[in-house]
Amino acid sequence: MLHITFYPEYVARIGSFMVSNTLFCSWITSILLVFLAFLAKKRLKKIPSSISLQNIFEALFEWMLKFINSITGSPKLTKRVFPLIMTFFLFIVCANFLGIIPGFLGAFFVNVNGKSVSLFRSPNSDWNTTLALAIISVFSIQWFGVKMLGFKNYLKRFFNFANPVRLFLGFFEIISDFTKVLSLSLRLFGNILAGEILLIAVAFFVPYFIPLPFMILELFVGVIQAFIFATLSLVFIKSSETEYFKDKKVAEIKEK
Repeated sequence: MLHITFYPEYVARIGSFMVSNTLFCSWITSILLVFLAFLAKKRLKKIPSSISLQNIFEALFEWMLKFINSITGSPKLTKRVFPLIMTFFLFIVCANFLGIIPGFLGAFFVNVNGKSVSLFRSPNSDWNTTLALAIISVFSIQWFGVKMLGFKNYLKRFFNFANPVRLFLGFFEIISDFTKVLSLSLRLFGNILAGEILLIAVAFFVPYFIPLPFMILELFVGVIQAFIFATLSLVFIKSSETEYFKDKKVAEIKEK
């Protein structure tokens, strides 16, 4: 029977805490990433072999480091934001890939209150997961903004009493930060949920080799969505600094 829902379903209870299938898969994703990091560190060599986990990690990290630096234009800022941006990218990619593994979606079920519920579901097909990631991203934007500009200067983005226009624009800056939470979370949630529904439907009606092209497409979409989320977070962090220095430069020119 074809089973598709737009919301996560509870699969277990820990005391009074209910565990959904998306939360369960988030834990699996986190454990998998920690395991891969531990494995890569354990096998760390000064001169690795041509094809190894270390080479793959080094190539990925080096490429991402150069990409982040091309946007920030500051090695200091790149060093600060790299752990956060890379964590976003790796978690989202790994979570998206889990949902594409054959037999992962709609293959294992548990009985909850007399109802058969899918044990596994892609974490990013749950708006709670993508909303949490978006909130962390927007909170980080404020944190790095304060670290780069200082608390007083950063507050001028929102509360600038130099003139009524600046004060009015500050109000829109506050609204803008709230809309970033919605745009980041809904974009990722919508794309992954749509892909998951497509894969389940195709696998149900035309199984075996027919779903393969769709799975390849979803692999590509999973990487792209992770890259977009990480890049937008990076751009928002950089823009919070750029806007302040732009206003400061304009003020200095007017004074001259």
